[in-house]
Order: sequence, then C-alpha cells, then structure tokens
Amino acid sequence: MDSQADTVITDAGREFVCSCIKDDELRAHMFKHMGMADGSLCKIIGGSLKTLDEKRAMLEQLRKEVSSDYAEAIDSGLEQLDTALDLLYNVDRDRGILLVSGMFYGEEERGHDTFDGPFPVASWDAAQTLMKQYVDDDPDEDWSESFWQIELYTAEDLHDRPRAQASLIFAATMTGDLVFLSDRRNQRTPHQSIDHLPWNNSKHFCANGEVYYTPWSPGDIIKIDSRPFDHGPRFAIVLEDDYDSSFKGQVWCAYPSKIYGVEEGNLRLRDFTDGFLDDFTPSALYTAERYIGDLPDDCSFMLELSKKLHDDPSYGKQWSDGSVVHDCLQPYRISAGAGAIRSDILEFLDSPDIKEHLKDIGYEPTTPEAAFIVNRSSEKTLQQKIEAWQKILENMPNCAMNRRYGTFNIPNFHVFLRDVIRWERKKIARFKQPGKHMYFFEDKTGSPHESGCNYGPYTSYEKCFEAIWNELEEENPTSIEITRRPIDPNEDYYAADKLMLDANGKVMDCQLRCIDKEREGEDPTFAFELMWFDIPTPFHAGDIICRHGDPGDPMLLLNMQTWTTKRVMDELPPSTYRECAANKADDLLRHHRQNGDTSDMYAYGCQIEYPLEYPVYIGEPSCFLLDMEYCRTPLKPEARILYGVRAYLDGNLGLDSLIALSSLFELQALVKKKAKRFEGEDGGLKTRYPELFDDTIAPPTRFKTKRS
Repeated sequence: MDSQADTVITDAGREFVCSCIKDDELRAHMFKHMGMADGSLCKIIGGSLKTLDEKRAMLEQLRKEVSSDYAEAIDSGLEQLDTALDLLYNVDRDRGILLVSGMFYGEEERGHDTFDGPFPVASWDAAQTLMKQYVDDDPDEDWSESFWQIELYTAEDLHDRPRAQASLIFAATMTGDLVFLSDRRNQRTPHQSIDHLPWNNSKHFCANGEVYYTPWSPGDIIKIDSRPFDHGPRFAIVLEDDYDSSFKGQVWCAYPSKIYGVEEGNLRLRDFTDGFLDDFTPSALYTAERYIGDLPDDCSFMLELSKKLHDDPSYGKQWSDGSVVHDCLQPYRISAGAGAIRSDILEFLDSPDIKEHLKDIGYEPTTPEAAFIVNRSSEKTLQQKIEAWQKILENMPNCAMNRRYGTFNIPNFHVFLRDVIRWERKKIARFKQPGKHMYFFEDKTGSPHESGCNYGPYTSYEKCFEAIWNELEEENPTSIEITRRPIDPNEDYYAADKLMLDANGKVMDCQLRCIDKEREGEDPTFAFELMWFDIPTPFHAGDIICRHGDPGDPMLLLNMQTWTTKRVMDELPPSTYRECAANKADDLLRHHRQNGDTSDMYAYGCQIEYPLEYPVYIGEPSCFLLDMEYCRTPLKPEARILYGVRAYLDGNLGLDSLIALSSLFELQALVKKKAKRFEGEDGGLKTRYPELFDDTIAPPTRFKTKRS
C-alpha cells in the first residue's frame, strides 16, 4: 500500500500532510501505515484545525509533491474554496446576506447551541467588525469553547426558493479566523462546474469521517481536545482495536455519557459528545493522544477497566457485546471492602437455597444487584428495605447503568437510590394523608389472590388501622390489605390505592395507582423492573423446585435464561429440546445482558396440573430466578412422573420407559380419582358391598331370605 502511495506522492508530501496531526505518536503511525493514494491527504488538510488561508497554502504546496493524476483532486478542492471565499468577500455586491451567530458548548444540552444572534450583516467587513467588537466588549469572558457560525445566503437562496437555505456556512474562531467551510451549493444545484468530482462535497473543509490508523491498544485512555469547536478535553478508553477487518487499525471506545451513563463508538466516527453531530465538530484525528494522568469523576470507571483490558485485551469485546456483565459505569468493579454488607444484603433473598449458595461461594453483589435483591424481597418490610438501601449508599461504590440501545438509563445509581427512598416514604405519607378518601381493609392471609370479607368504609387511615385488630382479633391475620378510594372521584381517578401490612402492622408495600405526576414526579422504583442480572443459583436440570412459599406447585427444572449454550449441552441429555435450547442460548443471553429486564430472568421446566378427570403434563412453566427453592415435600401421586423425568435426564431411564411410566401414573391417578368420587357419591354401597372397595375380601355366598 505504501509503495502505491509513493507513486502519487512523495514522502515529503505525506509528512507535510501529517503535520496537521497534533500527537507525535499518532502522526508517525499514520505516516507509516495509512495509504495516501485515495484522497485522504487532501481531506486531512481540509478537516484540520488550521485556518482556511493556511489550508489553501498547504494544498498549493502539496500539489508540488503529487503526480498529475492526483493533482486533479487538489485543484477541485482549491476551486471549491476559492469560489466559496469569493462569495463571502463579495456578498454585498451579489445582494446576499450573512447571519452571524455566536456558538457555545452547553452543559445541559451536552452539545453546541447558539448563545447570541443571529446577527444579520450585509458584508464580510461588517461581520468582522461585529465579531471583533463583541469580543472586545467582554474581555473577561472565557471564549475557549465558543466560536462564530457565519451563514451565507445568496439572492437566489432568499428569493427563488420556497424556504431560504444557506449556500455556504463558515465557522470561525472568536477572533474571526475562518477555519471550516460547509458547502451546501452542490446539494441543491446539480450543475456546478466541479460537481462531478468525487472530492467535492459539503465536508470538504470541515470535520470528516476518514479512516485513520491508530497506535493504541485495548485499555489505553485517549484524550481529545478540539476546542474551541468542541467541549474539552474529552476522554475515551479503547475497548477493541482492529474491530472491523475492513478498516485495519480502527478502534472501538467507551466514554462517559450524561444520557446513557457509558456509551460506545468508533473513534473515527464519534466525537464523544451527547449533542448532535454537526459539520464543525472536529475529528478526533487532529487532537487525540494517549493519556496518563488524573481523570474527571465521570471517567473514573476507566481506571479499573484499563487494568483489566491491559491484562486481557479480549475482555473489551466481551464487555462491549455484554457477555461479561450488564452495561454499568464500573464493569470491572468490586464491592467496598470484602463482605462489608454482603451478609446483610443476602438476607433479603427469599429463597433459602439461593441465599446459602451465594454465601458458600462468597458472592459479592454489585451495587445495582444489591439494590435489586432488596427490592425483590417479599418478606421484608418496606422500612427494612429503606434501611438496606441507605446502607448500600453508605457502603457500596456509585455507578451508572444503561442499556445498549439507550432505552434505559440510570446515570448515577446513588442518586437513583436516594430518589427511591424518598419516593417510598412519600407514598406512605400520601396514603395516610387525611383527605376526601374512604378506607377499607381485607384479610389476605389465605391467598393474596382470594377475595375475602371487605371491612369498611372508614373515614381515616388511623380509624381503619385500629379497626383491623378489633375485627380480626381471633383470626391472627398475617397479611392485610388496606384499600383507599376517593369520595366522588373525577374521571381521572377511579383506581384504588393499596397498602399491605404484615402480622405486626408493618408496611410491606404501598401502591399509589393514581398520583399527580406533574406535582409528585415519576415513580423511580419502576426502573427495578427494567433491570437484568445473572445472579448465580445452585440449581441444575432435573432438580424439582418450587416457588418460595408454594411447595404444592412443584416444577422439574429444564432450562434457565442465564444458561449459555455450553451449560445447556452439559445439563440436558441429547434431545430435540436440548438442540433447540442450545442453538439460541448464547444469542438470547447476549440480548438479555444488553437489553434484558425482569421478564428475562426466569427458569423453565415441566409440571403437572390437576383437572377433574386426569393429570395433564404441561411444558415450559416458569419461575422467577430469585424465587426458586428446592421442593422438600413429597410429591402428590399425580406428580410423581416428575421423578421419572428426572431419571430420564440423569440417563437412568429410557424414553420409551418414560412414556410408559407417564401412562401408568396417569391411569393410576385417574382410577384413584374415579374411585374416590364414586365412593363419595354412593357411600352407602361401601357398607352393603365392602368387596367393591377392598380386594382382600373373598366373594360372599349369596342366599335367599324366606319371606314371612
């Protein structure tokens, strides 16, 4: 490639072009590896941070170092620049107009915005006077991240088009030096004299996305400072080099984002800002350099990640595609102190088996995992959860979470947890607040889904709470639901608010179904439903499990949404089911890690339902991962086939025997059900004809009784 470049440009010419690059290491690497015979030389000059006058002089000098074939592209660029500058300098004679706008970097928008203007002027001289006077009037202002944007409208733009569009847009430093040109003429007028030349486009003399070659490796931290046309300095960490074989030497980076926490992108195509890309955002090529030094707070995640990437360069691809951990600001993070609050957090796991397993393996939950575990507990009171979240804030590191495609974002997890605590306290206060509401309560001890006796109404929460213990004094309730309904509800408020109490009257949960969102804000706790974690469990295919607190509904485990293809192949015997599950396991797991939520945290298997006539096998029932525990009660006769399925998975029972066993259990259950029903409906027969129900009785001797 280099030899081909030498046929069209001299080494002196290539070195001349690479002088636009600030960093010595990057400049030397570019000179050595990048092919220069494809127009890139001219574009590097055009997109650099040098003034337009300097760029013109460089192109004229470069023309002396290239072959005649390559000179055509340079002549095209010079013609485009000359005609654009001619229009700018003579705008008053052509009855056009200039609009001058002051641009600055806005922290809220995380991108450029207009801070003053546009100021209409009729000539370039007037524009220069305006820009100089503006800066001179405020000498103490920091202009390091500000520049001027000059839009040129010709008479044709203003009068001959339905909507005025600038033909040319220039960018200048605050002192008035022109640096960039965005040429819009050939986008609307197809008959420009140089329109047919491939190098002529709107980004000829401004930011570009040209391929460039970098000397950096995974784990290197890059500093980019393109002020005044961008906020600076910015920092990015290299995750992958040569991630696309078609562009050898390219790098894939991660960088902080106010919107997404941590975002990723191609160093060649990204400016590492949350704002919209525009023609005047310089390429990182010109100012990027390897960096070792102090980092701002939002880049602190790079320190640990850099160590991990230097030790294992392949980790960047795993981190990027989500196969290592959920996207988080600190992907290579550890808890604050070994076991600082681990035992306290694990107590919020309802499943004793998962709790014991995580203790045995010394599992250290991350900050989001710890908060999630606390939130999912169904046995801890709301006050206990609030205290646990507060302990997480005081003892565990801060981080951010986001989904790969930007559909979920927590830029600061500590702030999120504070909002959760504030919201939960607010909900309880609002529920108890006196107002135009009536209160009812119901004993939910038997089942949360069964509707029992509804007591009320009561005019206040206090009266309702007192009545609970009077009305249910002899029943020892363990779960009470208080419902609040508005008096004379308007059309926007027919929903009922609900609050759950335990046996001691402690609040377990509070749900405000209709709340003034404009006044109270959005419920932050909903974000817990949008999270996904691969929390280890001790279960294997063939284990008979149940939901926590529901041993009467056992399930034989077959698959989990956290298992890899290898895990599925290791856990299950050869079968069509295994092949189907294994084929999609890795892809599904990658999707869950990038974009999953709680609906993707389930285990699947098989179980038995009990209709009136016979048991029915159903496949793919599900159980939430953190609710799983071993089933320790004997199975009902109808469900004993699950033992057979387990024997089959262990390789100790053939498929034909399993099918035969299934039929046997089904018939036995059917006979038992029919006999029981028959006995119940015709109970008198058992007294008169016991042999019907007892196969140990010999056939009775029949005789006739004499009539009187």
